[in-house]
Amino acid sequence: MTLPDPARYAQAAAIALGADYEDLDNGAGYLFRLSKSGRHVLCGAGAICSYPVNSATACAIARDKAHAKSALREAGLPVIPGGLFFAQTHRRALRGPGREIEDARRFAATLGYPVFCKPNLGAKGNFAEVIPSSDDMEDYFSRVSQEYEAFLIEPVMRGTEHRIFLQDGEVVFHSTKSQPALMGDAETTLEGLLEQLNSDLSRTGVSAYPLTVLSLAGRQPGETPARGERILLPGRRNLSAAGMIEQVNEAAPPELTSIARRAAVAIGLRVAAIDLFDISPEGDLSNLVIIEINGNPGLRTLELAGRMDLVLRIWIRMLSELLES
Repeated sequence: MTLPDPARYAQAAAIALGADYEDLDNGAGYLFRLSKSGRHVLCGAGAICSYPVNSATACAIARDKAHAKSALREAGLPVIPGGLFFAQTHRRALRGPGREIEDARRFAATLGYPVFCKPNLGAKGNFAEVIPSSDDMEDYFSRVSQEYEAFLIEPVMRGTEHRIFLQDGEVVFHSTKSQPALMGDAETTLEGLLEQLNSDLSRTGVSAYPLTVLSLAGRQPGETPARGERILLPGRRNLSAAGMIEQVNEAAPPELTSIARRAAVAIGLRVAAIDLFDISPEGDLSNLVIIEINGNPGLRTLELAGRMDLVLRIWIRMLSELLES
């Protein structure tokens, strides 16, 4: 059985510190205890925040994208505008008016298609999609309601996407990601290539790309791209949804660092990843907007970039405080 990333990282950090790692999940690695010299800390993966130095309140606010936007906006930080709506009705009596599917229809029409939608409590790019029309929005309502109670509708933003990872206000790394892409083989149609990608995603629990992603890319499903031709898929850039890492650096431009630090402070996170768009026409970081803030960010970006040294630095620093201070 392959352990989840946080369990693997914790084991490596425990070895470096001379601490003990004890699995509490029948070997699955989603709950474990780290101990040294009579002190211990519980950690986990999956639904458990892997960074025990982050408070439960801060993590919960960060996970709720609408609440996080409100807190960041109140702190004077730029966030992507949009609205929160509910795809399910079983708790309708507990909320005020203006948040139902019929309201979402009107909001999207007023905003103007295409729009961008994503679950309010989603992760890994699941159901994060560009919706090109009102008919496609009806299809989205039907699909997203099967797994999520609420979702956001936002304008489509275009620009370079940046991630700043902070630990106690210090930049650990800065990365940029590119859109997922289909790779032509001169034999398979774009629809067939998309089906292959969606089959891979289904094995990881990430939602499929709808066929409309091809029209958004300016292509037709029946086209057969040349061998080696890359067809970029708009919408998601998550690694879990086949996004790609463009670069990883330990240093970050001051414009990004400043806004990321303010965002982490606004939510109250000691370990945080802040995702931002640079929407300036010149790409000079003069117009930044926060996409979201993550209180339980993955470190696969660093691992894929060959920077396990930074992964261990994060975990050793955290565990040293909890087990040795």
